Amino acid sequence: MEDKKSETILAINPGTRHLGLAVFEGTDLIFTTIKAVKDKRMGDKEVLEKLDRIVLTLIDDFAPEILAIEEPLPIQIQKSPLLNQMFNRITAVGKREAIEVKSYAPPVIRKFICQHEKPTKMQTALVIATKYYPWLYRYYEKDLKKKWWEEKYWVALFDAVALGLTALTAGRR
Repeated sequence: MEDKKSETILAINPGTRHLGLAVFEGTDLIFTTIKAVKDKRMGDKEVLEKLDRIVLTLIDDFAPEILAIEEPLPIQIQKSPLLNQMFNRITAVGKREAIEVKSYAPPVIRKFICQHEKPTKMQTALVIATKYYPWLYRYYEKDLKKKWWEEKYWVALFDAVALGLTALTAGRR
């Protein structure tokens, strides 16, 4: 691998209830999880404060050089102003901490990962679980068993991993 392999990337897929998180050291995926950011009793202000704590803890723990964030789609911004506030807040924290911030739209990320396959959330998860990190396959299977209308919990994790891979590769171009 090249010298850039030591670069640490923190990838965050924001959602109003859960954050998908992935940390890369070069091409090595060293940490991935889903963090609950909101429960029913919390208002927007409390969600944003909790988001700050989560992001700052991750920055302290992993000292990333790059913070990659998935951009909300225009329809998501319309339906959930909180999601846009979260995106802006994560961006501001990264800049305040002097970290290079990169953001990508979901279709760009999925197209990059899926290449010639149909770029859906589940196809992206399948490609990651079979081509890149087979140890994540069990999480893909859990979401695959759900009905089409049921929430796919682990997709947030796969979206964060896909985001990190996109930031990693885009940085080399």
